[in-house]
Parts: sequence; structure tokens; C-alpha cells
Amino acid sequence: MSTRMATGPLLAVLFSSMNIEGAEPVAMKAGYEVRNERAVMIPVRDGKRLSADLFFPVGNGKFPALVQYHPYRKDDIGRGGAGDHHYFAERGFVGVRLDARGTGTSEGVNTDEYRLQEQLDGYDVVEWLAKQPWSNGNVGMWGTSYSGFTSLQVASHRPPHLKAIVPLFVTDDRYTDDCHYDRGGNMRMYYDVGTYGGWMVAMNAMPPLPELAGPRWAEMWKERLDNNTPYLLEWIKHQVDGPYWQNGSLRPDYGRVQVPVFLIGGWHDGYTNAMMRLFVNLKSPKKVLMGPWVHTQPDSSTPGPRIDWKNEAARFFAHYLRNEDTGIMRGPAMQVYMQETHQPNRRIDNIPGVWRGDAVYPPAGASEAAFYLGGDGRLVRDQPAPAAADGYDYKATIGLNNAYWSAGSIRYYLADDQRQDESRSLVYTSAPLEQETHILGWPKVILHAASSAKVAAFVARLAAVAPDGHSTLITDGAINGTRRKSLTNPEPMTPGEVYELNVPMAPTGWILKKGDRLRLSISSGDFPNLWPTPYPARNSVHRGGSHLSRVILPVAPKSTAPAPQFLPPPVLRRYTTPAPNGVEPLQQVILDQLKNTATVVFRSSSSNILDQNLGTVTTTSEFRCSASDDHPGQSAIVGTHTLSIRREDGLIEVTAESSIRATETDFHLTVNIHVKRNGLSFFQRQWLHTEPRRLL
Repeated sequence: MSTRMATGPLLAVLFSSMNIEGAEPVAMKAGYEVRNERAVMIPVRDGKRLSADLFFPVGNGKFPALVQYHPYRKDDIGRGGAGDHHYFAERGFVGVRLDARGTGTSEGVNTDEYRLQEQLDGYDVVEWLAKQPWSNGNVGMWGTSYSGFTSLQVASHRPPHLKAIVPLFVTDDRYTDDCHYDRGGNMRMYYDVGTYGGWMVAMNAMPPLPELAGPRWAEMWKERLDNNTPYLLEWIKHQVDGPYWQNGSLRPDYGRVQVPVFLIGGWHDGYTNAMMRLFVNLKSPKKVLMGPWVHTQPDSSTPGPRIDWKNEAARFFAHYLRNEDTGIMRGPAMQVYMQETHQPNRRIDNIPGVWRGDAVYPPAGASEAAFYLGGDGRLVRDQPAPAAADGYDYKATIGLNNAYWSAGSIRYYLADDQRQDESRSLVYTSAPLEQETHILGWPKVILHAASSAKVAAFVARLAAVAPDGHSTLITDGAINGTRRKSLTNPEPMTPGEVYELNVPMAPTGWILKKGDRLRLSISSGDFPNLWPTPYPARNSVHRGGSHLSRVILPVAPKSTAPAPQFLPPPVLRRYTTPAPNGVEPLQQVILDQLKNTATVVFRSSSSNILDQNLGTVTTTSEFRCSASDDHPGQSAIVGTHTLSIRREDGLIEVTAESSIRATETDFHLTVNIHVKRNGLSFFQRQWLHTEPRRLL
């Protein structure tokens, strides 16, 4: 099937002025009409074929290809993302939307994320595209989240014709910096069941579209139903770092990627740490763009400011795939948004701040500023002499005012005012700052801490306290005390023993204003981001004497260079039409004062009418996540995800319900999938699994 979309007169790809720092941004002009060819079947080495939608610039000549590669069903559920490829095709690139093996209309089955076979499939597709008669022999890859991961992973295998990649919101380490476990070895809570992991159970049971799958439609759907395997089963088995997570992780061998890389990330996204670490460690030509964004593309993120990131990507790809001087590599290698202290609000539209550009990290003139934990809840610049300790009771439900780790389908997940969580935590606050301070990079929080339990987490949050008292989260981090030496071989904590814990904080760009105060809050919970540790505990933080618990800020000098500038968000060609479905969104916290529990309830839904009369697709996700201060081992989450497609011959509906119920010793996982056609049961399957807690 193919369609042709007119976008105005045929133009050459033009630039505005050449790039001069502080001048108007260079614009890649739309110069082509676009032709969309669907379900192009591309062979890979084992004989299977992957399905791609191609967006061609209409015109003479040969063009480079830009590949976006993921399992999110380009034909129906993910059809709305086609506008990005239309944008690139208008500017002289062949946009390629590629279904991963076993998803959409690609052949085979999909049983886990980021398998080696998936990476090699990507290699083969890159080489196939480079040999097509319309190709100039150069291929790029780009993508957000999963498709950003595959860009990095395929690049690590070095296909000869892959010449540049633009990953957005990705990781270099699947254990420490993904949605399953955190940098300090804690298990994440709401995300896997409540969003992505549970959602993929339903996604992988959906049928391909018969118009695009052809005569093998029924065979393909049956094969997927019979082989559908929840990713959750593997994730919960591998509670420590090891070979399972190292597959698909680039760290520590950054030299495996040799193509130029343009990293785009957000300070409020879950992958901030990995994005900045990639920039520091990659050896190939590289750039990084960090804005105040969440896990949403920078032209549509709330909060903003929102920019036309695709223009920057097109400049990068034109430089490396068409040998055009777009000025992209004459600008600063690191472009970051420095956020300013502001009134905290989960729904803020734009975070105040300024852009800055630097050639390297750390920037020239960078230094460190240390603050020590002192008496009376103070953060002090001088080392306190007397040794002392401050104790607190572990509360599993602390964290309700923190940001959500990453989006999934959550609409608002910035942090709220921190004072409510701080009232239940150990808090240390500095005197008002005497001068403006620019924080850029990784703050360090070093705690000397003890617990009455053999398993305990220590959560640190840094906040900016304005003169009016509101407390705005700057960044946070957590460490499971049993992982203090190793993420592969955890050891129980000895009750009462004091350990030095280096809490792995996320990097940030932040301007503390004159008169702001710096605040460190310490607790042992981050609900619903992290699974509560199982045992009630009395924890303590030691300070002074030989126990110098402290905060170290990475301070950058105020930039005097002209600020980078960007184009405003573009208006994209739409390939789907939004449709109402009557489901009210919900984002709610319930406190039960009798049971001493907290529950987070979430629901979202969207419906879209597909182009070419291919039906209406609807996605509904909801979860219920609970924790108990009295019985922290008894936490639970249940997530329900329903995907459907309605056409003239009726409705196909897939519902996947997943849950994890914890006890002090085990995680109990149940998954149920139910497929209906026109309201009648068509297919059903269940999985039950119990996995011992490995000091989590």
C-alpha cells in the first residue's frame, strides 16, 4: 500500500544563516513532497522478514535512510508517530519505521526486550537499506526510549553503513539505569507492572493488521498468542547485576560505538544519569542536549520550554550522512538548560531557566563545594568537630511528593513541594546562600549510616528552599545498604554497624539564587518509585568526628558565552485522528488512617482513528500500588492494560492484568491475559511465579 501527501512546492533543502553562537538557529527547510510505502518486508540473516514503513522524499537523487526501531506496533497503536518520519522525509531523508521481530507485521515472536537476535536484526536492516537503489549508502538511527536503546545497541555491532545515531532518553546500563532496578540496587515498584512491562504483555498478543500482514495473518497471530512470554518473568528473576543485564548494555566498553552520537535527554526523565555518563565516556564525535524535559520528546514535553529537536537532529544527520555543512558541529558539544529555583508544581508548563553551551564536561573553571551535616539540622561549610548521630523510624510510604521515576502513560510526574515528605525525614538545611551558585553535573551525598534491620534503603533528596519556604526538588538518589560493596553480590547489613554509603545521585543543571538555602532530606522510602524494604527499622545517620556525612556540589562558573537558540516546535503531519472514548483520567493518592497505608491509583486512556480506513485503536492503562508503614514487607501493585481495535467486522480486545504481591521473603507474580472478539472469549492464558527476595 502507498499514499502520497502533498506538502507544498518541491524545494531544495535549504539552510538559513550559518551557525554562529547566539545567532538565529539554523533551519533545515522542508523541500520535498512525501510518499509513504507500508509493510515493506526486509529479510534478515535467519530468513525471517521485518516489516518497515518507508517515507520517501519525492524527487531525483539518492537519499540517506533514518531508522526508528522498536516493538510498539507502527501500524496501529504506534501509527501516530509517523509524523516524525514525514518531517525527516520533507528534508531529504528516507524515514524508516521498523517493527521489531514478532511485533506489528514483522515475522517471528517476541519473548523479551533487547535480545541479541533483535540487535543483529537491526544490523541486517541497516545493511539492506544501504544497498537499495534509492539509497546514497548512508544510514542513521534515532529514537526515543526503546528505539533510542536499539540505536545504541545496533551501533555497538558496527554495521558498516551506519554512520550516525541520535538516541533520546536511553541508558548505557540496563541494570543500574533502566526501569527495573536503580543505581543503588533497589527494585523499582510502580513502573514495570503499572506501565511498560504489563503493557507489553497486551501489545504482544494483539493481531497484526490483515491488510498489511497478508495471507499469513492468522498464522502470525496464533504463533504470537502461543509464544507470548511476559518480560516480567525474567526481570524479577534477575535481582542483581550480571550477564542478563549486560546484554544490551554498552557500559563499560564505550569504544564499541564508533559512529558520531547526538544524545538528547531531559533533567526530569528517568535516564538523566546514563545520558550524561554516555556523553562523558563515548570516544566518537558526540554532542548532548539536556533540557528540563520528562520522558517525552522535547517538542511536546510538559514541562518546557519546548523546542524543535528534529531540526537539530536533521542538521546532525545532514552533516554525517550527506556531507553538508549545517554548522551543527561548530556549536558547543554540550548544550544544557540550567533550571532556576521555582514554585514546585507537578503541572508546571515551563520551568524557568537559561540555556548554556560548553565544550566539555566538566566545564572550564568547575569546582566543588562541600556541605557537612551538622547539629540542629544544619548543613554547614566547616567540618563539624563533635561526633553525633540522628535517628529516624523507617516509613515505607515516604516519597509521595517526589517525582515519578519516568512516564509510561503518566501525564504529570514532576515533584511537588517537598515539605510534606521532609516533615517525615531527617532534614539538614544550609544558611541562605550569599551568592548565586550554578550546579552542573553529579552532586555527591556521602552518608555514614546504620540500621536495626539487615536490609535497609537510604534515600537522599536535594532541594532548593526559597525565602518564602517552598522546597523544590533538585535531584535525588538511593542506595540499598546490602549493595554497598557490590551490585552482583549483596551482603546483609549488620544491625547497628555504621557504614559509609555513597548515595548515587542523578546529575542536574540548576541555579541556586542568592538567598536560597540548600536542603538535604534523608529517609528510607521512595514510594511508589521503589519497592519498600521488608523490615521495620530504626535507622541513623552519623556526623562529625570520623563520620563526615556530607554533600558535595559540582559548581560551574556562570557562562558568559551566548546562549544556544532553537526553533519552536513544528506542526507535524498527522496520520491518526484523536477520538473520544469516555474514560476519565485519574492520578490519585489514598491515605488510609486506620490501616496506616498509602495507595497510588492511576488511569489513562486514548483512542485514535487510523488513516486508510484501518480502524480505531484504543489503549487504556491503570494501576493500583500500595504500601504499609506498619507492615512494609506487605506491598503490592496490580496493573491492567487493555488494547483494542474496532473495525467494520467488530472489536478485538486484549486485556493483560499483572500483579506483584510481596511478603517479607518473596515476590509473588501473577499475569493473566484475555483476548475477546466481539465480546466473546477468544483466548486466555495465565502465569504464576514466586521469586525469593534477594535482600531487597
